[in-house]
Amino acid sequence: MRIRRAFTLIELLVVIAIIAILIGLLLPAVQKVREAASRMTCTNNLKQLGLALHSYHDTLGSFPGGRDPWPAPFSAQAHLLPFVEQQNLQNLVNFSLATSTGPNLTAAQTPIKLLTCPSDPGGGRVSGSAFGGNNYAGNVGSGINAGDYVTGDGVFLLKHPLGIRDITDGTSNTAAFSEICLGNGTTGGAGPNDPRHQFIQLSGSTPATPAACTPGAGTWDGMRGDRWINGGYLSTLYNHFALPNAPGVYDCINAANNYGLATARSWHTSGVNMMFCDGSVHFISNSVSSYTWQALGTRSGGEVPGDY
Repeated sequence: MRIRRAFTLIELLVVIAIIAILIGLLLPAVQKVREAASRMTCTNNLKQLGLALHSYHDTLGSFPGGRDPWPAPFSAQAHLLPFVEQQNLQNLVNFSLATSTGPNLTAAQTPIKLLTCPSDPGGGRVSGSAFGGNNYAGNVGSGINAGDYVTGDGVFLLKHPLGIRDITDGTSNTAAFSEICLGNGTTGGAGPNDPRHQFIQLSGSTPATPAACTPGAGTWDGMRGDRWINGGYLSTLYNHFALPNAPGVYDCINAANNYGLATARSWHTSGVNMMFCDGSVHFISNSVSSYTWQALGTRSGGEVPGDY
């Protein structure tokens, strides 16, 4: 008689259980490696922006403003295009016309890989939006005066290009760009909502004071980071009013987009990448002290930042 060898049912179940355990152990490791690679790409994107910022400064004697005057509120990112090998894209832009309509529409709808963090699940575009999104925002300052663009104590302001000469705190102590998350495109709803996806929008030109920026005081908006071409909070600008990735704290702007309290946020674990005015990039922990975070946001506050 020939003896036919085979697994018993119990042996088969044991093997399946072992394989399942191994997969369970392997997947987190793979995800960790993938996130590390994405974070490195994000860091490199910010370094490229840093080189572009300094090339712009060498050419024109200052950094670009954070937001051009209405009705053509172009972003600093739009002005940096020739310095990130996007001259052909900037050739499509007419800076004397509205940002996202008419002749500028083609440019506004073009995604820019350099402005996309691979860790963001949005993939470079807000759901339902036809425009190219943006994950890297310029620093307006500490958020004083409800985040007013004109009186901001940061680096990117309205109609007011600043240079290295204006950064008396030192370029290695002052934030230039950090991260913002792309929204989910969903507006309205009663909340609570994920602060990485949605923000509170107040009516008209209501100042974005902490007292005014509460759930129920305005409407929910999921279009954060929806277009790189437009200078404004939660599109291309942020400030240091709240800590990075502050849980339970919602970013807030008004409909006129002239006031805002909007902090840096990312999908990285435990912090955000930040590019300083000297072009260096550092990872800032969510647990950074409020004093240090605010100090990094000001260009001439005279503070001595602590560890981050």
